[in-house]
Amino acid sequence: MRLLLDALPPATDERILIGFANAEDAAVYRLDAERALVFTTDIITPLVDDPELFGAIAATNALSDVYAMGGIPLMALSFLAVPATLPPAVTAAIAKGGATASLKAGAPVVGGHSVEARDLMYGLAVVGLAHPDKLFRNDRLQVGDALILTKPLGTGALTTALKNDALAEADLAAAIAGMTQTNAAAVTPMHAAGVKAATDITGFGLLGHAAEQARASGVRVVLDTHTLPEYPRAREMLAAGFRTRASKGNLDYALGLGPVVCEGEVDLLTRDPQTSGGLLVAVAAEGCASLIDALRRAGYVHAARVGEVRTGAGLELR
Repeated sequence: MRLLLDALPPATDERILIGFANAEDAAVYRLDAERALVFTTDIITPLVDDPELFGAIAATNALSDVYAMGGIPLMALSFLAVPATLPPAVTAAIAKGGATASLKAGAPVVGGHSVEARDLMYGLAVVGLAHPDKLFRNDRLQVGDALILTKPLGTGALTTALKNDALAEADLAAAIAGMTQTNAAAVTPMHAAGVKAATDITGFGLLGHAAEQARASGVRVVLDTHTLPEYPRAREMLAAGFRTRASKGNLDYALGLGPVVCEGEVDLLTRDPQTSGGLLVAVAAEGCASLIDALRRAGYVHAARVGEVRTGAGLELR
């Protein structure tokens, strides 16, 4: 990933407020003093058997990047890579699921692109709107901040178990509800609490995305592994060996961003890649309890304090 980013020429337009320098969730372009456009794209392979549900999860996953920057989505373009043998009705159901979820979030799908490919993939490119002075960023962690996670972990292990017929879709009811729940309702209480730093937990897992924030902000992120919320049966599936190929890769990714100190047994959920995961939110310690309460009232019933920011570098897992 780093090699790919290093190959890209740097952006020189001063209106580009955020590019790829700090592994942010989306790019941001200033229109004027009050408005900035947020740009993102995300594409995934199927996690569930139901095509319409897969489309909805993929769309929710893509929309999350806009919320992670403190913005609201405006519109989207879809992308579909479809094997030649896939029935057209299945393709239509995926597109319908994604477009319906995106429209419900206020971002109608207004076009897109499809290609024939070996592997089935679906996702969105999303344009959002944010205030340029009220962005949530990776490089704004402050020493003393408390860290809040808004959704449970474990989607990687659970969906891997589903693909291997160790679980049925009904066993993933809580995780599916989480993956189809947008992070939209978290944005307003986060702004009200004065949040400056946040990221959504997706493919690099909690470990990888926390490491990105630690490096960008020049601080040490301490995670309390015993307080992490998790979906039912996630730990059981991890213990049974249902881990994605990204599990070890995410640990290596985090190690490449800074030191990782582990005290005692490390919960593997800290490196479980997520799809449409929650937000990792930094807030002044004195405002942590009230923000958790506001997030729970907004529908994120598992929101919990999972760590803090200290001086130093890298990650500490305790």
